[in-house]
Amino acid sequence: MAESVPAAWMIRAGRDGERESQALTEGLVIAGWDELGDIGGAESRQDLRRMVRKTYPDDGKARIANWTGQLWRFVDTIKEGDHVVLPLKTHPGRVAVGRITGPYIYRYDAPEGFRHVRPVKWIRTNISRDDIRQDLLDSLGSLLTVCGLTRFDAARRVAHLAAHGTDPGVEKAEGEYEASSRPELLAEAADRSPDDPVRLTIRTLLGHWDAARRTPNVVAEIEEALEEKGLATRPAFTEGWVDNFIQLVPVGEEPVVGETSFPAQVADDTEDASELPRITLRIGDLRAANDAVESVRPEDSLHKATTLMVLKNYSQLAVVSEDGTFYGAVSWESIGRAQVARASASLADATVAALVVEYHEPLLEQIDQIYTRGFVFVRSQDKSGLCGIVTAADLTRRFDDLARPFVLIEEIERRLRRRVNEKLTLDEIRSSARRRPEHVRSAGDLTLGNFPYLLEPPERWAKLEWSLDHQLFLDLMKAVAGIRNETMHFSPDPLTGEQMSTLTGFLDLLRTVDPNA
Repeated sequence: MAESVPAAWMIRAGRDGERESQALTEGLVIAGWDELGDIGGAESRQDLRRMVRKTYPDDGKARIANWTGQLWRFVDTIKEGDHVVLPLKTHPGRVAVGRITGPYIYRYDAPEGFRHVRPVKWIRTNISRDDIRQDLLDSLGSLLTVCGLTRFDAARRVAHLAAHGTDPGVEKAEGEYEASSRPELLAEAADRSPDDPVRLTIRTLLGHWDAARRTPNVVAEIEEALEEKGLATRPAFTEGWVDNFIQLVPVGEEPVVGETSFPAQVADDTEDASELPRITLRIGDLRAANDAVESVRPEDSLHKATTLMVLKNYSQLAVVSEDGTFYGAVSWESIGRAQVARASASLADATVAALVVEYHEPLLEQIDQIYTRGFVFVRSQDKSGLCGIVTAADLTRRFDDLARPFVLIEEIERRLRRRVNEKLTLDEIRSSARRRPEHVRSAGDLTLGNFPYLLEPPERWAKLEWSLDHQLFLDLMKAVAGIRNETMHFSPDPLTGEQMSTLTGFLDLLRTVDPNA
């Protein structure tokens, strides 16, 4: 059996390397968190979290979780014999590698910032960054004080650095890193530098939770997992179209006395996972608000505008100058009016004022404007320009996405209830009610989720007199009940094509076996 390789960690020595000299001279790794006292007595991660929260009451939940994670690694997770890497700020381009030789110690008599320590035997203190390959250097770019080095076969490579001073690189069998599971995704995101975050679509993020829509339960699960890892999304994953890209960024650089903000680490549009706003249907949640906006320049000819509109089947175009100045819009209506007024109308004659709304505006507040004007343009989240155009037709499609599932489910329930009332006795119907069956007067008092239990016994199923496969029908009914439950909770995302196919397919089945209902 091959000998196991010790875990590898990166432990920084201060934002500006202020702890490096003492760390190397005295054989230590030193964590900061100046205001925090002895944490060696913490019996669990939760105990430590309470200590951190008490010391830093004004910091957000995600940052407290991240600091707790770093400190718990420093105190408990890092074991004697593990390798530690120290990128040197005071000697740019150099890295030190050592091995942990003892447990956590709190030095009461040391200056602030030098009290949380672990003993280390430094093996090499002058490794050139040129001898380390870029993928491993990327991991060393994290701003976290205490960071596990797990990607790209890091433990084996750091052990080789300690022994030989060179990086052998990734073994061919290891290949490039892929987030094949939720834990790997979160570990990857937590290890990365905020300057090189994990980038993925909202849909991909949901997929790691086996979800396709941002329902309250799914959002809560993702927020909890991100908070536990000290991660935030940029921009908020709860807003915008589901195929938009987001970044997962760590928010846990250690605090500096007197500083209350972390401009280099957390961008303005980054929100703590646990502090994201409640989900509201916003104009940016529409697909159309995230499609590219076709435009013409003010100096272009009207013929160019009409050619583009015919070619791409557009009803309107934005008029935007080369420097990004928004002049308005040109539409078939405005072109018609301009040409009635003047036979040789120009693009300027046909350009009219157009409303631009913010990406995060509640959709319901814009409905009247969209139907009155026919369309509105949407300003991008970073306010750098236009990111989409929402028309009355887009609204109609969106409300069809929202309403159609309810209409289909309502007909499914009515057909099932009618058949069950005709064929089963009241006592049989009541048997499927899990609570207060005496209050059930007909199948109309059952929820859709009751029907699979009601029709599971073969003798009851036989009474319906439907020539269908019993088990397949029950499986479909359970799937429909699950979709029904999901639609009862708000989500900015429409049902997936697979979910809609399940609803329409099941309803078609009921219409076929009971055409006269």
